[in-house]
Amino acid sequence: MKLPAIFLGFIFPLFSLAQLSIQGKVVNASTGAVIPGCSVFIANTSKGTIANGNGYFELSDIPPGKHDLIVSSIGYETSVFSFTDRQLPLQLKIELVVKVKELDNVDLEAYVEEGWDKWGKIFTDNFVGTSANSLQCKIRNYRSIRFRYYKKSNRLVAIADEPVVMENKALGYVLSYQLEDFVVNFSERSATFLGYSLFEDMDRGGRAAAQRRENKRKEAYDGSIMHFMRAVYEKKLAEEGFEVRRMQRVPNLEKQRVRELYKKASEKNMAANNGVLKVETGKQLEGIPADSAEYYRKVLHEKDYFEVYGKELLQADSLIIAAEGAYKGMHFEEYIFVTYKNALEEERYIRSQLSSGKPGPRRSFVLLLNEKLITVDKNGNYYNPQDFFTSGYWGWSEKMANSLPLDYEPAR
Repeated sequence: MKLPAIFLGFIFPLFSLAQLSIQGKVVNASTGAVIPGCSVFIANTSKGTIANGNGYFELSDIPPGKHDLIVSSIGYETSVFSFTDRQLPLQLKIELVVKVKELDNVDLEAYVEEGWDKWGKIFTDNFVGTSANSLQCKIRNYRSIRFRYYKKSNRLVAIADEPVVMENKALGYVLSYQLEDFVVNFSERSATFLGYSLFEDMDRGGRAAAQRRENKRKEAYDGSIMHFMRAVYEKKLAEEGFEVRRMQRVPNLEKQRVRELYKKASEKNMAANNGVLKVETGKQLEGIPADSAEYYRKVLHEKDYFEVYGKELLQADSLIIAAEGAYKGMHFEEYIFVTYKNALEEERYIRSQLSSGKPGPRRSFVLLLNEKLITVDKNGNYYNPQDFFTSGYWGWSEKMANSLPLDYEPAR
């Protein structure tokens, strides 16, 4: 994804600031005019505010760690400023660039622009999720989300000109999500989205309602990626209920061999029939022995890869290969297989896998794309999240319905 243009400048402080605070002013990059009413927040936390009539904002009590300061306003490119608590206090001048309307180009792939009625369920299933918590989530401004379907590449893209606002009654948050990228690739059976979240407590009802929300938050936290990252950082994998093993995917060489046999037989058949594949009813392709056909069919229904698991459990020291100040670098080769033993899979997950089995421990697969090192801090935040690719339980559960702010701390 091409990142939006970001122009940031520093104003030298003229007065004393609180130790963990950011002050700033938002202006138009071209004209220098102030931009009032901008949304300003620390991504994936509950720390946020609105710039006043003079474009001024202030955030205080910023949690330790590495963060992204997000500044957005309708009609402008989103500004993303990365910082660490060691840089605080800060005074910033943030220059927003006017968003240029996308123009159709004959060199670009053609698309059909359609609305929520057509694609709303696909968006909800992949963004909000299909967990039990998703049943208590509602997107307030769903009509502001536009969709483009690219027939040639069989892709769906979602675009939102304003933050997507989702009410999560299960966890007790109103979540504003600055959606930067959302793509469902139907051919590859994959879905990815990228953006920045601001959490606001709903704070409704009395003490009993608050306790129910806290219980649901703890359930969402247990076994989550945030929980795992904190356990890795603190070197407490076993104590927190995690087991980690190495995993390799070994190619199914027999399936490859059988595929090649069928490919050659098909090509020979088509060459003899003017490019058309012709097979008589009840007969096999020439070159495919009849007594082997049933075996070949079974092989072709096997997986392309076999999963081979390491016998030894990995400790956090095997994953953390570097440390610098308050940050640790995590790296591993191939896949790791992560099991969370202290909670069972949701029934809804089992059904999503078209399985009739009983729920077991929550099992997930992780691959580092491009073999890049992941930076982890004590809050469970990690960079770059796009390089941390998950499948299995996390691939299903880590959606916005189960999302928690980085400043969340479970009751002990």
